[in-house]
Amino acid sequence: MRKKVLLIVLSGLVLLSLASCQTVHNAAKVDSEDVAKEGTIVFVRPTKHPVLGVRSISDYVEITYEKLDRNEAGLPKVSVGFRNKGGARFYDTKGPDYQISVKTSFYTTPLPSMGGSMSPPVYETNWQTLTMLRGGTNHYSCLCPNKDAVYYQVTVSELLK
Repeated sequence: MRKKVLLIVLSGLVLLSLASCQTVHNAAKVDSEDVAKEGTIVFVRPTKHPVLGVRSISDYVEITYEKLDRNEAGLPKVSVGFRNKGGARFYDTKGPDYQISVKTSFYTTPLPSMGGSMSPPVYETNWQTLTMLRGGTNHYSCLCPNKDAVYYQVTVSELLK
C-alpha cells in the first residue's frame, strides 16, 4: 500500500514538474504603437516584479540630464546623467546601491516616436556597467564613429552578467 501511494505521489510530482517547466517560449512581436511611445532613454526591465513585490531600477534611477552634441572631429557624442535617488517610498529609508548596464544605438533616420520608421542602427555600443551608489550621480557618455548619425536611443537594464 505504501509503495503504491509513494509511486502515485512521485509520478504526480514528475508530471507537475514537466507541465510547469518550459525551456522554449514564443516571443511575441512588439506592437508598433508601443515602439512609437519609446523615448530616447528606455528601461528594458519590468517596472514591477509582482511576485516578490519589489520595484525595478526604473523606480530608483533618475535622469539628471541628456544631450547629444558633436566633438571637435564632428562625431556625435551622447551624454546622460543617471542619479540613484535612493528610497523611492517614504517607508524605504535606505534604498539600494546597485549596478546597471547601459548601451546606446545611433541612427540616421528618426525613431518611430520621432515620426520615422524603425531602421537598423548605424552604430551600437557595447554594454557598459555603471555602479549606482545611493544619492550619487553617474555620468555616461559615448561617441559614435559615424558622422551621419543624428538620432540615438540609450537602453538601460539591470546588471547583465
